[in-house]
Amino acid sequence: MREEHFKVTGMSCSACSARVERVVAALPGVQSVQVNLLVGSMRVTCAENLSAEDVISAVEAAGYGATAGSALPADERPEEAALRRRFLLSLCLLLPLMAMHHLWHGVGAAVGQLLLALAVLWLNRRFFVSGLRGVLKGCANMDTLVALGAGAAMMDGLANFYFHHRGVYYFESAAMIVTLITLGKWLESRATGRTGTALSKLISLLPRMATVLRSGEQVAVPAAAVQVGEIVLVRPGERLPVDGTVTAGRSAADESALTGESLPVEKLPGARVYAGTVNGNGALQVRTDKSAADSALAGVIALVGEAAATKAPISRLADRLSGVFVPIVVGIACCTFGGWLLAGAGVGFALSCAIAVLVISCPCALGLATPVAIMVGTGRGAECGILFRNGAALETAHRATVVLLDKTGTITTGHPTVTDVQPAPGHSREELLQLAATLERHSNHPLAAAVQQAAANCHPEPLTDLTYHPGRGISATVAATPCCAGNASFLSERGIATPPADFLTGAGKTPLFFARGSDFIGTLAVADPLKPEAPAAIAALKALGLRVLMVTGDTSRTAAAIARQAGVDEVHAQALPQDKESLVRRLQAAGERVAMIGDGINDAPALTRADVGIAIGAGTDIAIESAGVILVRSNLMAAVDTMRLSRAVLGNIRLNLFLALLYNCLAIPLAAGVLYPLTGLLLHPAVAAAAMGLSSLCVVTNALRLRRFTPTPPPHMNTITIPVDGMMCPHCEAHVTRALLAIPGISACRADHKSKTVTVTTTGDVPLEIIHRTITEQGYTVL
Repeated sequence: MREEHFKVTGMSCSACSARVERVVAALPGVQSVQVNLLVGSMRVTCAENLSAEDVISAVEAAGYGATAGSALPADERPEEAALRRRFLLSLCLLLPLMAMHHLWHGVGAAVGQLLLALAVLWLNRRFFVSGLRGVLKGCANMDTLVALGAGAAMMDGLANFYFHHRGVYYFESAAMIVTLITLGKWLESRATGRTGTALSKLISLLPRMATVLRSGEQVAVPAAAVQVGEIVLVRPGERLPVDGTVTAGRSAADESALTGESLPVEKLPGARVYAGTVNGNGALQVRTDKSAADSALAGVIALVGEAAATKAPISRLADRLSGVFVPIVVGIACCTFGGWLLAGAGVGFALSCAIAVLVISCPCALGLATPVAIMVGTGRGAECGILFRNGAALETAHRATVVLLDKTGTITTGHPTVTDVQPAPGHSREELLQLAATLERHSNHPLAAAVQQAAANCHPEPLTDLTYHPGRGISATVAATPCCAGNASFLSERGIATPPADFLTGAGKTPLFFARGSDFIGTLAVADPLKPEAPAAIAALKALGLRVLMVTGDTSRTAAAIARQAGVDEVHAQALPQDKESLVRRLQAAGERVAMIGDGINDAPALTRADVGIAIGAGTDIAIESAGVILVRSNLMAAVDTMRLSRAVLGNIRLNLFLALLYNCLAIPLAAGVLYPLTGLLLHPAVAAAAMGLSSLCVVTNALRLRRFTPTPPPHMNTITIPVDGMMCPHCEAHVTRALLAIPGISACRADHKSKTVTVTTTGDVPLEIIHRTITEQGYTVL
């Protein structure tokens, strides 16, 4: 099976999209079809032997147009300009027509009204062409209703004019019906055009040209033509055209379009940069790692477009209703006409009521209720760093009752860090870090990497006889003295007593003990620290009524410590990938709807099995491919916003469907004249046309309220500016910045040697003493 995308033209209502779906689904080899009326797109999953031409032919045979390729919203909207022009011309003809109808009577006035009405109908002939085509193809649509209403009014006027039965003609009603509906479609097009704003903004972020070094010369080429491995020059203030790695230069990049973070990110040689982000005030040379079509931003654009072009399961209800709505309305109009004739009313009165029923019942609002809300919701989600792969993921997220969290990389940072430095009595912090740097500098163990980072400013001593003891520790001879590092039992075997470390292991930390000869030097504690926002995010998930569980492959003791710090009540430790997937199945069998949040390869089976899988954006490609929702930022608070946004979108869809159905339930009896015998209230066909357009506009406007969705602010954001002396150049700034960013709870840091200040942004309570001490350890003075 393969997936094909098509652009479909000529659809005017959800009955049209339902017709297209039916004819394509009937083709042999088609597994599924999804047609999106709003963006004019169709996605077909079919067998390899079914060609795109076969699908296009089936769509054209149904009376519509189709071309292969996706139909993403573009910056230019020619259909909106055409509708505006058509409406304005129709209005210019309608105004004198109405004046003649009310102020000028007689044969001359009737002829003038007829000519003006014919001109308006000619301008809006699309309603009649599309409506007739729909009838001939066995698929009456919204345009069929408009054509029937306006045509019936015109024919009645012509009959009255020819036979002189009455001096009242319906020429102005026919013209007003098509003019007002054109106005409604224009306003509708303007409003729905705003729903693609986020996607259009993303598309505009990709620069069209790039400056490439070729044979030592700078050459301007289209961004799409840049090859992997080529060197791209990025000047200050320019947008990067490709994803790549900085090879020369120093700058900062505004990556808010991708990550949502407003603070620039420092870029030094070796740093990763991304297409669509804005370079700061330094020039960069970037080696291209991916083509423009494969960039991270291009992937985001594709995901948002795909989500906007797919349907949520709730939309099937609207499609079924719209598919049978037009024949039912025509039947009601015929019954209305016949009923009033049987009741003794005149032909003109009965016809007026039937026309009003036809016009006011156009199912525009019903067809727009779901796709507009989904497009606005997915667009707003993209702006907030939440990417929904499809409408089903958007809908399913709000139904979740249980959230299953991976630990490493999801609740924790995923990078072991030295959290405690405890020198033994009689020894200094510097001596302990010096010995740690010496023993661990050649090790590739993850814990050794954390020690190396903590002792980065220490100068290792020469050593000999380096020996690794897997699972226990390391030994070597330093300055003719035997030294060792490892766990308590490893040092105990060498006759070295170590202090109790239960308080460290109980907090989920791994203690590393260091000794020189028989002298115990001190302890370093290494842990994978919590993400600063994790406790607040888990509390927010619970506040939404969700049950929160943690599943991890780590030991029970470490998992329990992390769960206690994060506020998770239920823990499943020492879980293999198949155990995580099995846990999801058990929860589903118990009637729960499971949302799985993870970032690693071992989370992929559970992400796929869950009702909705949510992948942390910094996770592996396999995890991202297995999920229905992708969080661009590695921020657990975005998972809270996913649930909130899903609930907001589904609530909006339900309200839209309710308003659309309520409107038709109230308007059709009113248009049929049910209240006329009691109150004398009767709906003129022109007023019905205005009401129909207004109902569609109300539904679209209600959906646009989703653009006001605001993400949850980061918890306890604090900004501190510290005066620092001793920084002389950008390298000094980089040293200070790297050291401070390694402190858990510090989310951003900006050092400026010119103003002699360091600005630190924290998420949580980070003691000022730790910040001051870290700066001092780098060799600078806090003023």
